[in-house]
Amino acid sequence: MANKDLEATSSRPAGYGALIARYGLETIENWHKSSVATSGTHRVDSLGDTVDEIYPAKYWPGDSLGDHLEFALKYDGTNLGILASLFGVAEADELLQYVQSKPTGKYARRLWFLYEMLTGQRIPLDDLKQGKYIDLLDPNQYYTTNAIRQVRRHRVNDNLLGDHRFCPMIRRTEALRAFEDTDLPKCCK
Repeated sequence: MANKDLEATSSRPAGYGALIARYGLETIENWHKSSVATSGTHRVDSLGDTVDEIYPAKYWPGDSLGDHLEFALKYDGTNLGILASLFGVAEADELLQYVQSKPTGKYARRLWFLYEMLTGQRIPLDDLKQGKYIDLLDPNQYYTTNAIRQVRRHRVNDNLLGDHRFCPMIRRTEALRAFEDTDLPKCCK
């Protein structure tokens, strides 16, 4: 068996991949797939627009819904399609426990906001009273709006390009960054 095959069999999905498998979600796969190896080193394989990343064992997030959601936001990006599917089947109490354990954590606040936005259901938590506002999306990783809406409840800057009815997500890929650097008006003359 090849070394690559050996590592693949000794790793398990983390983040979105783990949640998709656990909840049997039927979604479009995320562009970034994470897994955590039982041994070995960090490795990244790219094939087209998909990135498979294997992390060392110390990256294992834990087994709870919140653990894998936080891992997903850290390493797999923000995928509203997967989150909407997941929030439709996961127990709200599991997310509530996660947010309560880290009420001022940036990932907890983002997930709390996204849960309420995507489901239209309010988690039974008091509004945050202190802490800095954080951007929902990193503008270096995603195209975001300049018309940021500060959401006091979660102390989040909602910089999404849309709302719960329609919200395109556009990652700043290398190809799009290169296109940004071109002088399009000059090319059209």
